[in-house]
Amino acid sequence: MKHRHLSARPVASACLLVVLAAIMAAPVMAQEDIPGAAPRDFGGHLFIPSTIVPNPFISTTVSSTTGFGRALNLEVPVMNLQGEQIGTLSGNIGIILLEFDYQQAINRQFAVHAGISGGSRAGTTPVAILSEGISAIYGYSVGGAASVVRKRNWQLSATADVRGNTLYGVSPLAFVKGVVHAIGDGDSTGALQAGQDSLLKEGNNVRVVGGLRAAYTPAPWIGFTGYVEAGLGDKFYESGSNTGVVNGGATVSFDLNPLKSLPLGLLGTYRGQSLSEQGEDLGGSSQALGFGVFYTGRRFFAIGLENTWQWIDQPFTDQNIDAVVGRIVIRYDFN
Repeated sequence: MKHRHLSARPVASACLLVVLAAIMAAPVMAQEDIPGAAPRDFGGHLFIPSTIVPNPFISTTVSSTTGFGRALNLEVPVMNLQGEQIGTLSGNIGIILLEFDYQQAINRQFAVHAGISGGSRAGTTPVAILSEGISAIYGYSVGGAASVVRKRNWQLSATADVRGNTLYGVSPLAFVKGVVHAIGDGDSTGALQAGQDSLLKEGNNVRVVGGLRAAYTPAPWIGFTGYVEAGLGDKFYESGSNTGVVNGGATVSFDLNPLKSLPLGLLGTYRGQSLSEQGEDLGGSSQALGFGVFYTGRRFFAIGLENTWQWIDQPFTDQNIDAVVGRIVIRYDFN
């Protein structure tokens, strides 16, 4: 369908930003001191970092991600005054996000990390503007990793993480519903206050998870990573109601440097989540596929564009939300 295709303008702008960032980073890379093997240069293969599938490498690393995209096919339930659903309306949402992460290696066996993230979304169609308005989310993550097995061409790490998010949402539709319901109940004097109480909603969630991450390379030009984690979490608007959380994913990365002396890497990704961390009003479980193009000319520095296509379950309908997000990724490994 026509509305599923992305405009070429955002993609071209993202590519331009990647090129400009590479030019700005050139003086830093020219002064780079490489006393030993880079953390991502493992088994002869330079692994490409992913924003949705974490890797097992124990290193001191700083990374940033800037993303933008759209969520399509949002289904908004239409209710009557008795609270019964009488139909649905469809809309689209614009998304932007920003993430920073720092990992500190204590030694070759252990590392700790901390990260912050923020983002916002806004309706881009009349239905989505009415129902979703605009919302903002910010979050944090802290955790640690320990090397379990490290061989010539594969390694395994154990991880433990705590992640939390706070979501603020402004919904004009909820305001109107609050006013109408109050009037319908005969409380005309408190109708405005009821609408104001429904206009802004706030929710929080926390995830406590542990799991395993692995990397394997059969040849210098190809490598695989994977992870699985499980734990407990609560929903944004049901504080104290813990539920099980299971996440997992895998990547395959191709480095053209060993084959063609071309400093270019290609990345393919998959991730599955049993419970969304970004707001269950946009859905619960999700599946995501991704594709990335990265510069691989420096072992300690990575820059590229990663695009993901995500399918998210909706709570009120069988129709999935299709979210397309492009991310500009910059990463530097210090050891």
